[in-house]
Amino acid sequence: MAVQGSPGSEDRPTPHSPPHRPADVGGPTDPAAPPNPEAVQEPDPANRTPPRAKPDPPPEQPTPGRPTAPPAATSDSVNPASPDTASPDPTDPDPTDPDAAGPNPTDPDTADPDTAGSDPAESRAMAPRPTLRESVIRLLSCPDADTLLATALDVALAGIALDAGAVFIADADGWLRLAGHRGMDTDLIERFSVVAPDSTLPLATAVREQRPVFGMAEELMVRYPDLGEHLNVAMDYVVLPLMVDDRSLGGLVVRFARASSLSTEDEQLLTMVADVFAHRLEHLLVLELSGPLAAVPAADSATGRLSRRTRLELAMSSGNIGAFEWDIGTGTLIWDERTVKLFGIESDDFDSRLSSFENAIHPDDRAAVQQAIAESMETGEYHVICRAVWPDGSDHWLEAKGKVERTEDDEPGNMVGVVWDITEQREREARREARREFVLRVTSAFAAALTTQEVLAAMTGTVLPELGAHAIAIHLEHDGRLLLAGAAGYPEETMERLRLLGAEGDGPMAAALRAQHPLFFRTRKEYVQRFPAHRFRPSPGHQALVFMPLASADGTVGTCLISYSEPRAFGSDDQIIIAAVGSILAQSLARARLSDLFRHRMTELQELMMPRTLDQLAGFEIAARYLPAAEGMQVGGDWFDMMPRDDGGASFVIGDVQGHSAQAAGVMGQLRTALRAHASDGYRAEHLMARGNQTLWGLDTERFATCCIVDVAPPGSLQIVRAGHPSPLQCEPDGTVRELDVPGALPLGYAPDDRYPVFHGQLQPGATLLLYTDGLVDRPDRPYDQAVAAVSTALGQWVREAGERGADTRPDLEELAHLLVSDAFTAPGYDDVAVLLIRRLPLG
Repeated sequence: MAVQGSPGSEDRPTPHSPPHRPADVGGPTDPAAPPNPEAVQEPDPANRTPPRAKPDPPPEQPTPGRPTAPPAATSDSVNPASPDTASPDPTDPDPTDPDAAGPNPTDPDTADPDTAGSDPAESRAMAPRPTLRESVIRLLSCPDADTLLATALDVALAGIALDAGAVFIADADGWLRLAGHRGMDTDLIERFSVVAPDSTLPLATAVREQRPVFGMAEELMVRYPDLGEHLNVAMDYVVLPLMVDDRSLGGLVVRFARASSLSTEDEQLLTMVADVFAHRLEHLLVLELSGPLAAVPAADSATGRLSRRTRLELAMSSGNIGAFEWDIGTGTLIWDERTVKLFGIESDDFDSRLSSFENAIHPDDRAAVQQAIAESMETGEYHVICRAVWPDGSDHWLEAKGKVERTEDDEPGNMVGVVWDITEQREREARREARREFVLRVTSAFAAALTTQEVLAAMTGTVLPELGAHAIAIHLEHDGRLLLAGAAGYPEETMERLRLLGAEGDGPMAAALRAQHPLFFRTRKEYVQRFPAHRFRPSPGHQALVFMPLASADGTVGTCLISYSEPRAFGSDDQIIIAAVGSILAQSLARARLSDLFRHRMTELQELMMPRTLDQLAGFEIAARYLPAAEGMQVGGDWFDMMPRDDGGASFVIGDVQGHSAQAAGVMGQLRTALRAHASDGYRAEHLMARGNQTLWGLDTERFATCCIVDVAPPGSLQIVRAGHPSPLQCEPDGTVRELDVPGALPLGYAPDDRYPVFHGQLQPGATLLLYTDGLVDRPDRPYDQAVAAVSTALGQWVREAGERGADTRPDLEELAHLLVSDAFTAPGYDDVAVLLIRRLPLG
């Protein structure tokens, strides 16, 4: 290329690529050039020399050449370039008839559903096959390594049922490094960008043994199971060595559809591409790197490998790395052609001025560039990452590194360095970071969900907006059936159909479970083509759908349906995120179901220990409620009880055993049973509490319990004792509420001989007594006094309004019990709650 610079700069040595020479494809003055392309004859397939191969390959190696019996081709994957398909079947649909043409793989509205989310390269239309003569001429006419690499891949892929290709070059140490690729999956390229010379991969085998090697996707899947999602089982690979005489410069890898196979003509074209590419590459590098010293070889005669300068230029060319030089004294910049292109400037428009470089930098990054330049004058090292603004307004991230050469006076003289484009890398990193943050947010949302309903709420409230979807339905497996567990975004009239959808064995839910991977439908039409039955029709307005199977280590959990209001392409990022969400959702639901089951069993255990009903007491109305805590899997030790006496009165008990566990519930059951037994022996108030304390002390459980006992005797006298428990609230008929000043004592189980003083009171007609556990008023978001005041206010208002009504319309005391344990007082449910209400009926 022509070096850009100030007059006289031609004599200055530059660290970048030497100037390009005119393309010379042979002539009497160039003995190193290959034959004139005009004289190249298309080889006769019958006489063409087969690819080089060792005479006697080792017994453990597969026989050279492609498999003799590839799997049978399917009807929809025949090689359009194969001679077997040259004459169309008269029974085939007319290709000019749009209704008979079948799904168009490039049209998201008509593409085959099974291909949804696949690589667009699979749908690439085949170009007409170039002749061998045309292909050779194109390769031999390439003026530089960049063009040669691109042309080789173009020629190899054109007209053959090939899906992708890549070229690897052998370094001095024998390692094979990627020089360029077309259509390959990014994750595969990153995984195998460098291949060891002694590797058993087909690439290394082909280069090492200098023969073509065929490989199958299944082999890679077995050896690298983590790459299963990036490999297509219906694809095969062939690797051809890049031979120059008896030396192998690297390998050409191509991927093709197994059902298409490779014809003899295809193999001849690929072999020709590999041979001509290798010879032309060596020839170009000799011309570019020898300069006046034409005797400098492009390869080390002892090792047969590329020289260091050759490898450097090839590496820079394949990596699109540009070189630059800056004469600090004159301010002149010298850029090679790749550097000029990286900044989006035409070669003829670059004037070598420093101001032109500065103007090409994004305004927000100019200060960082100036700072990097200033630091390099001191340190001698230049490194900066910035954005270049192209003439079309697009931003391109570039990274540059350089070294400052100093003069004899130890002043900065020149800076030489390289620059390369990192836009794709930064975009890829940004996508990965976005995926990582999304997964963290989803994980955090699900981690806080302890029940199935909380998981569903997290999915609809957090995950659904993040995915850009507008509707979701989750079915959970139960006894071999899929039952609708929750849905959002669906009209009420479609809910019944949604419930039945999980029961259909030939429906999309069952299909996703059988496939064991998500089913993506980019359009409504695509979905209907796969599931045409009317009972499977999606709701109106649902244009793209994803059916995810949900499975954990213990088996099937269920399925998840996500719907979008607009058609969606479902690129690789979408598929990765949705798969991650499905995995996290399945684990969270499995955990929540175990929690629900355990909690249900514990609740049943506690309910068995609680009285099913309370006995009636003449002249009084009794009501009680128990509410388990909303958080945690385990239940607490709250309880209440009523024990009638022979004198017409009754002993009322409410208490709370320390802890929230099965042991706490068990201790509660034992204590309640003991108190009933002691009450039946005639113990009352203080003596009943003392007997209960001795019982708990004797159980040696290292647990204590709070308790309050109220003895009620006709016509309304009260004897109350409490052991570390909240004092009762008494509401008079006019709505006045007061907290009874009942003397307290230590909780049960602290000391075996503790005594409990008695409070004597009176319950007037129409008055109500409230006993409760601390879960009603002990909340971290409200002081204790404020919580007690709120309960007192609600109690007084209810009693006052009840007294204003007549006897026929007076509300039931159960209504007050329900009010007290409602969300207004107990949300968010940090602890379980028990309330016991005793109301003396009004006279008359």
